[in-house]
Amino acid sequence: METRHPYRGFIIEAHPYELRDIPGWSVEFHIEKHDGNGVTVTRFCFEKPHVFETKEAAIQAAVLSGHRKIDGGVTPNPEQMVTA
Repeated sequence: METRHPYRGFIIEAHPYELRDIPGWSVEFHIEKHDGNGVTVTRFCFEKPHVFETKEAAIQAAVLSGHRKIDGGVTPNPEQMVTA
């Protein structure tokens, strides 16, 4: 599954990672906004560690959460790490 997904003028990029202490995967994601000034990237993570059975499930959750953030009017901020 691809980790970069265009959506409504933004790019959602999932960063899945395999957990060490328990079986499964977690993920954080970035939302990129490209404009005349360059690229602004805002990082997001899930509020509590979410555990997904597969890498693909983690990516899908990040993409869906990215859609909700964008639909809700996310304002990209390169210095910001916010919870999903």
